[in-house]
Amino acid sequence: MKDNDPLWLAYLWESWGLTPERQRNLQELEDEVRAEGPANRVDEFLARRTKGAKAYIAKQELEKVFSAGGEHAARQWLVDARGAWLRDRDILSSLERKVSDLIKREQNLRGRNNHPKQRSRVRTTLRDGRHPNCLRALHPADSWTVYVDETGVNFDSTERADNPNLTGRVVALAVPDGVELADCGGFHAVERSFSEVDDVLQRVLDAPVGILGFSVLDDTAQHRYWIGHVLHLVRWTLLQLPIPMDGRKSQVRILIEQRDAYSSQTDLKALAQALESELAALDPQRFKGLALKMGFMDKKHPMNGYVDVVAFTWGSSDWSNKDRLRKSQLQGHCFVKANESSLHHLYLALTRGGPLAPADWYALCAASAEEQDGSFLRRELDRLGKAMARLPRQWELYLEEVQTRLASKQYSLAALGRAIDWLEQYADQSQIIPGTLRLQLDSSNLSLANHRGQIQDELVFRCLEWVNKLEDEAPQLVAEALLRMASTMTNNFQFSALEEIVETWLAKPIAVAGLLNYGKLQSTRGQMHAFSHDPATAVSFFEAAAESFARLSDPRQVARETHQTRIYEMIARMDAVPFDADGEEASAEVGMVLDSILRLLGNREPEAISRSLSASDQERRFENHLWLRALNRFPRQMAIARAAYLGNREKWKSGSDHPWPLILAYRAWLLKDAGETEEARSHLDAAVRTCLDDDHGVTLEWMALVLSTMAQAIGVPLASSDHAEEDGLRKRLQHAPWEALAEFTAEASNGRITPARIWVHLAKCLPFNFH
Repeated sequence: MKDNDPLWLAYLWESWGLTPERQRNLQELEDEVRAEGPANRVDEFLARRTKGAKAYIAKQELEKVFSAGGEHAARQWLVDARGAWLRDRDILSSLERKVSDLIKREQNLRGRNNHPKQRSRVRTTLRDGRHPNCLRALHPADSWTVYVDETGVNFDSTERADNPNLTGRVVALAVPDGVELADCGGFHAVERSFSEVDDVLQRVLDAPVGILGFSVLDDTAQHRYWIGHVLHLVRWTLLQLPIPMDGRKSQVRILIEQRDAYSSQTDLKALAQALESELAALDPQRFKGLALKMGFMDKKHPMNGYVDVVAFTWGSSDWSNKDRLRKSQLQGHCFVKANESSLHHLYLALTRGGPLAPADWYALCAASAEEQDGSFLRRELDRLGKAMARLPRQWELYLEEVQTRLASKQYSLAALGRAIDWLEQYADQSQIIPGTLRLQLDSSNLSLANHRGQIQDELVFRCLEWVNKLEDEAPQLVAEALLRMASTMTNNFQFSALEEIVETWLAKPIAVAGLLNYGKLQSTRGQMHAFSHDPATAVSFFEAAAESFARLSDPRQVARETHQTRIYEMIARMDAVPFDADGEEASAEVGMVLDSILRLLGNREPEAISRSLSASDQERRFENHLWLRALNRFPRQMAIARAAYLGNREKWKSGSDHPWPLILAYRAWLLKDAGETEEARSHLDAAVRTCLDDDHGVTLEWMALVLSTMAQAIGVPLASSDHAEEDGLRKRLQHAPWEALAEFTAEASNGRITPARIWVHLAKCLPFNFH
């Protein structure tokens, strides 16, 4: 069948699944068929649509079967379908292609799991804080070609994607005339090796070409259709493109990778002329000489592979690809981590010249929160900030917006910090940020630092100063700050530093801190005991905290807080089980601990829990860590569950924050015990590298040292650590148990040691939930 046959397209587009764009295209196609007649052809068109919808439903069902049972189950499902209801050749062909795609994807995932952490070789250097591929960092040119591609599949901003990794992102690659890159047509990054993708991306980074991209966050974007997001990206690319500023003639050609009904035959001349007119009105001096051409390109275009690699680098959720993204330094500088709505608001602000509404201003602050200084959004926000000198009332409205969001808990920590930083930067002498806001900002920054394992003494001292000043004015805010300060002290191995002040707050009436904070203070006190090697007392505080949380009125909050506290309790109960002289645990105590863990995790059979948690992701990472800890701590009692966990390794996932390094390390221990030494070494190496991620702080650097020693202790030694770096860490983390680590290292250097001794050393070097 021909690709332009309406009957074939009716089936094909329906079988892909309906999006608003496809619905519109199908309606247009139907209107054409009705206009051309005859009536029986309209009936056939509608029948093909119905058949396509049936194919889509069947593909969804087939994917579920494949996810649950793999290739064999999927092929058996196809055999059964043929025998029961599947007679249509087109649907059968679609399903067979679907099976092939699923097998290919599974093979790619398996390959990544066999190499859980590959380090990218790409490199780039910022120049005066600016990325060399930032559009505004490039030299002006009279003629450009801009290539546009996307990653993700969900471009309907009115529907929330079930999987955030499917959220659409659009990217532009701007190439000035005279710059030539080798033919890369047909290169599809998702099908190529890790090193090949590295090589192609490095070619882009080394070339004098520009990159810009933004994401389509579904519940805030301004467009339902993919083409709407593409055009918005084109606008922003043209606004930043270095073309002559004196109005001389300039030519820009936009080539967009074709998608669905859009092809190289689609005429975009009227759209290009409309954009020319729009830009000339916005900035006549710069754009009056612009000649714009727009069209579509196919995947075989010589430059398509380059923009495909750029889009893939941003869109892939794989850990190794995130390493590539980080080393490329594109995020924040060239990839705008903002929703399209924020760009829309900024565009309006620039075009109308007036101040932003408070909610829009806050949205822009939130959008720029995780970007580097000098990045696109921060530059534009700074430009808006300089206008505040003549609009003092606007500054006050922005301050009120922050206070309103704080009162209603409608904020993220990063966005809050950026907004208050902005207010502080552009305040005049008469404008003062209240102490409660300052404490919330410092406390919020402390929370971010805690999450990354970073220690910022200056922040702690500032928070302590505000705590003393604001105890009577804002007691619940002070209690929240104390909790974050306690986490910082824990990261610095000063587990009891705030013991006295926490005890003081626990002696106050519950209403002073509020029931939620009071329960968290009880849990914090329990953690202090657990980290200080007093697990029995810790358990009593965790039980008391759970009782406090049970009194909260929100059932979801009760479940969330109680569940995390029970995880702490289970870890403490594990730590309370002693080893005898032969390295054995008391069976009765082990049985009680395991029964408690099983109840916490749903009262299922251990093998079922292993199969579920081994395939879990970020949301259940703390349960995964607890379960792996139990599998390794009690190998005899958990033998069947250990085998089930190992048997599901093709579905293992990984992440970058705590406790993923421990998850990787405990998986490595299971693999080593199963005789798979090299795979165990790969996982332990990944655990150490994850600890040393650039976003992490000294606590995880310390964990890397201990896990390296653990690797040697279980018989899979890693490459030697950098002693200069270790000496630097000793200066930055003076309270860590360095003597205990020296003892562990000395014993491990004599050869593999018993599991009981490893657990003793881990408890000393990485107490409580640090291991």
